[in-house]
Amino acid sequence: MKKFAALLLALTMVLGMATITASAEGSERVITIGTTWDLYWDSFDGSIEDNPYYSGTTADEMMFAKVKQIEDKWNVKFEYINLTYAGAKESINTSVLAGTPDVDVYMLDLALAAPAAANGYVTDLRDVLPADNAVIQGKDAVLSYIDTGSGAVQLLCANNAENMVGSTMPLGFNLQMIEDANLEDPRDLVERGEWTWEKFREYCKVLTKDTDGDGNIDVYGFGGWPGDYFMNFVMSNGTNVAATATENLSSPEVGEVLQFIQDLNLVDKVMYPIPEENGWDVCRGLYRDGKVAFTPIAAWIMDSNKDYAFQSPDSPTLDFDMVFIPWPVGPHGNAETNAQKVTANSCYVIPVGVEDPELVYNVLYDLLNWYNYDPNSEDGGAAALAIRDDPETLGWWYGVTAKDIDLQDYNFEIMMEMGRHQMLDNYSNLGSDAELPLREFINGDYTTAQLQEKYRQTIQDAIDGILGK
Repeated sequence: MKKFAALLLALTMVLGMATITASAEGSERVITIGTTWDLYWDSFDGSIEDNPYYSGTTADEMMFAKVKQIEDKWNVKFEYINLTYAGAKESINTSVLAGTPDVDVYMLDLALAAPAAANGYVTDLRDVLPADNAVIQGKDAVLSYIDTGSGAVQLLCANNAENMVGSTMPLGFNLQMIEDANLEDPRDLVERGEWTWEKFREYCKVLTKDTDGDGNIDVYGFGGWPGDYFMNFVMSNGTNVAATATENLSSPEVGEVLQFIQDLNLVDKVMYPIPEENGWDVCRGLYRDGKVAFTPIAAWIMDSNKDYAFQSPDSPTLDFDMVFIPWPVGPHGNAETNAQKVTANSCYVIPVGVEDPELVYNVLYDLLNWYNYDPNSEDGGAAALAIRDDPETLGWWYGVTAKDIDLQDYNFEIMMEMGRHQMLDNYSNLGSDAELPLREFINGDYTTAQLQEKYRQTIQDAIDGILGK
């Protein structure tokens, strides 16, 4: 059925038909959800085993059962349609812009969804749902929306743990180095609200050392690939580069970020020199060799390095602990409100022009709430969330970051907290022409003012290109 539907969609786009109106039972409505890969289960999967990835878990059983529950509750059927990435882009650029969307919901990555939202082609759910709706209020456990800077509720994300922790890049530190230097644990500074740029700079100075007395620095306070830490420092100062239709590179707040990271290298001399060749690869392994105390870190980096040998925990390759913490707060930042993750998740959008968008939203919400979360239940929904975020299923995210169980839990919660504070910033989607020469800048080839002036218009032009201006 999925292949047939995909072919049907392609035909409708060629012929210019308004919408897909396939129906299994006369006039009964079929809510269509366009994706870029095959998803299961929907009203046209006759058996739970139609899903080739079915593994017999409780989650699988509940997802399959949810299909019938939705059909009975809303008197509709629903269908996933694999548009493919190219097909989804074509559908957005034709049917949605024409006001006659091919499907009722699109599941898209932000490179496609954000421009459509910015240009007004995505339904703002503030116009559809009650003002006290938990999703609108940002207090829902099932769904959240990505802040685009406009206040519009358009880009919806499922609030499962894997979505939250994915693509996070905390600041990691070598615990033993901190202890050997008799420094207070940065986790305590975070807890007291004292983890700031200046405190971070102070720690980096203490931790930068010539350990063998040969006159050369052997250990640096900080090191990493600029592409891994630039946006984290931007968010830590409460700002952005390309979060709205107007570039923000030229702002004083981003200027503070640029000056701070350049000073770490040229003035404070606490930053590991960035290699000319294979820089990203070398920089992501500096912590393993004990060459840096602080570094941008990620679960996938630690897994690729087999730091704590998740698959064979008796054979870790690191004999020290890496602890995750939030990035220090800049002079214009706020620990409570700073974004801590640039959104990279796929999101759901309801295009302008669909019939009865409130019904479409309700079906989507129940579909994503396959675990039957109810905040008014006796346990406040805790059991349902435990099914959704099963620690056994999430074991990789815990096991790759530490050998100590308590530290695994701590590191995971840091990633979760970062995921709870996401921001849409298109900087990484602007293309190579708009990529800042951060290594050259950090090494002093540009002043802050020169970099901002040279690339301000380039970034603005790239933003305009994404938004179709």
